[in-house]
Amino acid sequence: MSKENLFILKRNIHKKGGLEKYTLRSARALSEKGYKVTILSTNRSSSISFPNIELKYFKTSKWPGYRRMKEFDNFCQSYIEKQKPKIILGMDRNRHQTHIRAGNGVHICYLQSRHLTDNLLKVWSFAYNPLHRYILDLEKRSFENPRLKKIITNSHMIKDQILRYFTTPEKKVQVIHNGVEWHEMQKSFDSWQSIRSEIAKKYNLDEKRRFLLFVGNGYRRKGLRQLLYGLSLTKEKDFYLFVLGKEKNTSYYCNLAKKLRLDKKVLFLGAEKDIKSFYQACDILLLPTFYDPFANVTLEALAMGLYTVTSHFNGAKEILSDKSGMIFEDLLSFDAMAATIEKAMHHPKTNLSAEKIRNSVSHLDFSHQMKKLIDCICEN
Repeated sequence: MSKENLFILKRNIHKKGGLEKYTLRSARALSEKGYKVTILSTNRSSSISFPNIELKYFKTSKWPGYRRMKEFDNFCQSYIEKQKPKIILGMDRNRHQTHIRAGNGVHICYLQSRHLTDNLLKVWSFAYNPLHRYILDLEKRSFENPRLKKIITNSHMIKDQILRYFTTPEKKVQVIHNGVEWHEMQKSFDSWQSIRSEIAKKYNLDEKRRFLLFVGNGYRRKGLRQLLYGLSLTKEKDFYLFVLGKEKNTSYYCNLAKKLRLDKKVLFLGAEKDIKSFYQACDILLLPTFYDPFANVTLEALAMGLYTVTSHFNGAKEILSDKSGMIFEDLLSFDAMAATIEKAMHHPKTNLSAEKIRNSVSHLDFSHQMKKLIDCICEN
């Protein structure tokens, strides 16, 4: 019996982010389910080497951004019309698919979040920027498409935003939280104390102090400025903060840390390849993000036993409990930030506390969440 065709739409497949990981895992799981999977993208990927998975890629213009998106969308629609697959799973933003995994969230809400961090001129430009206008149009056309069967969101926060801004029936939206390699991380979790000692020795740090962790690409949206000001106001000074992630303007944050007299307490390490060792070494994750549909770093930190503090604007707040973390109540108040940080400082990493925090997300093992995703796609 011939296998049914299933298309996955993912504009960039060669990156190593959360969406790319979910795309490849979904493709493999659907292939094992019996589908002939075709991934439509704009580039090649060495990661695609699995039976019944084919990659079709289309080269788009390098600039401007909205033209790249438009060209890829047109390519997808043309190819879909010719092949007529039963299931079309959109992982990015396209006009038509039968199923959407809305990992990027809701663009209008993302733009609203930038009102809190960007200057007035930048905010004013959003209404005229062709890229933003095109994304907003694509979202409306895809979320309200009558042929759409299911939208899969990774948080209730994003589900609520979709229902607030679009005429999408609630029955079409299903929440499936992101997954984490919980079982695979066991060995690393068990060796956290020795890795902590190695990190302390490597950077010449006092191991008895609190090790704090910030991870994120694009420090402004992730709230690093607010975090630094909050740390400068805390009464507890026995800490080090590791700052990991890509940022074009790192010098600004280094100068800010120096201005706040935190330069000897904050280590800017950039895009570290081995984030795992910092999960092992640190006590607390601090992520005062201004918009994240579901920040994977939150789940990864919990799975490694870190007490986790994030914001109301992170969909992953939904997996926190009173014992595993807390919320930054007001990102614009440095005093409130400091008060929250001081409370978090009372949660050092111990074998007992770390194990309890880790066990609180055991149900989110990748295999469980992937099964939910695949079942949701295949049942419609």
